[in-house]
Amino acid sequence: MVKREHGGNVDELARDRGVGEDELVDFSANINPLGYPQGLKQKIVDDFDCVLNYPDLDSHDLTAALAAYHDLDPANILVGNGSTEFMYWFPLAIKPKRALIVSPAFSEYERGLQLSKTNITFFETTEEEGFAVNGAALMTRLDKGYDILYVCNPANPTGTLIPKETILNIIHTAEKRGTTTVIDEAFIDFVEEESVKKEICDCSRSVVLRSMTKFFGIPGLRLGYAVARADFLETVARGKPPWTVNALVQRAAGAALEARDYIDRTRTFIRGERDVLFTRLSAIPGLNVFPGAANYLFATIDEKKEMTAGELWSRLLDDGIVIRDCSNYRGLSERCFRVAVKGRADNEKLIHAVRKVFT
Repeated sequence: MVKREHGGNVDELARDRGVGEDELVDFSANINPLGYPQGLKQKIVDDFDCVLNYPDLDSHDLTAALAAYHDLDPANILVGNGSTEFMYWFPLAIKPKRALIVSPAFSEYERGLQLSKTNITFFETTEEEGFAVNGAALMTRLDKGYDILYVCNPANPTGTLIPKETILNIIHTAEKRGTTTVIDEAFIDFVEEESVKKEICDCSRSVVLRSMTKFFGIPGLRLGYAVARADFLETVARGKPPWTVNALVQRAAGAALEARDYIDRTRTFIRGERDVLFTRLSAIPGLNVFPGAANYLFATIDEKKEMTAGELWSRLLDDGIVIRDCSNYRGLSERCFRVAVKGRADNEKLIHAVRKVFT
């Protein structure tokens, strides 16, 4: 039985069904449909001999490239093996007793906190409110006293964006309460102007997590980083394992950051295709599609249809299409699913297949 704990299980699905991976169109993982930047593959080939030596323990050159890209001080950046790595060793370094997670949310927050035996509670957003975060209510909730707060912006899987001003108010309120705030900006590249990467560097106990997986189309290379005040990073870095970022990744990621045309083209492409996909899916009776700020859209199936997201997943798979059944997210019903924004031809395949199921 294929596991669907996360998206992107195309290799496993293909084996299970006895087909080639190229026979499945994967809408379950939110990866840049333009692929990786031009020249990146050749960069890896040209630099392959770097594997003969241990990777730079501090990822010095990559950290400098990230600092230049974001206009930050290198001391405010710590590189890791995907942003998920931080979700596991941050709790071990900070040892929080009580955590609050804005949900629905990426399941790895909870799993990482469980390793440090943290008591976990949730601030739930609702379908009735469009999964928007009520900033005032969240700040009031912080009065109950928490050691750490997790917020994803834009949210995964709903795509909801919390306005920058609201996020900053939440962070400042948490700081006053002595709460460490983790802002997961894995998908903020698509709305970079909403990032709090600069402001976070003035906070004493808060951190932004970033990922190069989705936007730069390199999930197999695993590259993420934390942005925070230097002394805070020094504290949490004490528990970080060495050599988690290999030498090829360090060089390739640095080169990807220089692909400015690709970066601009990606943002324009995603905005355009997302708008078209939203409009077309919203026109299908029985679907409730939510506006998103990233490279995916979240939807629920109308109760009158008497169909679950799992059943939709299975029927679309018969057409070679893989969506993300979101029923295993805490706080979401069995009617919830997510689809990535891909190229026009693939998006048309999705629209046609979904319409066939619902009409």
